[in-house]
Amino acid sequence: MNQITGIVVNSLMAIFVAFVGIAVKSLKEYLLTRGGKKALEVVEILAKHAVNATEQVSGTLGIHGAEKLEHAKGCLINGLESQNIYLTNEELNTFIEAAVKKANEEWKK
Repeated sequence: MNQITGIVVNSLMAIFVAFVGIAVKSLKEYLLTRGGKKALEVVEILAKHAVNATEQVSGTLGIHGAEKLEHAKGCLINGLESQNIYLTNEELNTFIEAAVKKANEEWKK
C-alpha cells in the first residue's frame, strides 16, 4: 500500500511540475506581448527576491506554508506596483512557484 501511495505522489508531483512549467511558459509569452522583455525580466527578478527575502525572515516571523506564500506575494506585489506592473493572483502564484522551484534546484546543486 505504501508503494502505491509513493507512486501516486510521485506521479502527481511530476504532473504538477509539468503544469507549472507550461503555465510559466505561457505567462512569459503573454508578458512579452503585453509589456516586453523588460517587464518579464523585472517580474522574474522581483519574484526571486521576494522568495529569498521570505525564506530569510520566515524563522524570525514564525511563518510557514501558506503564510510564507502570502508574505512572498505581498513583497512581489509591492515591488511590481513600484514598476507599474500589475498581475492577477494566479499569475503572481505562478511566478512565485517558479522562483521557489528554481531556488530549490539551485540549493540541491
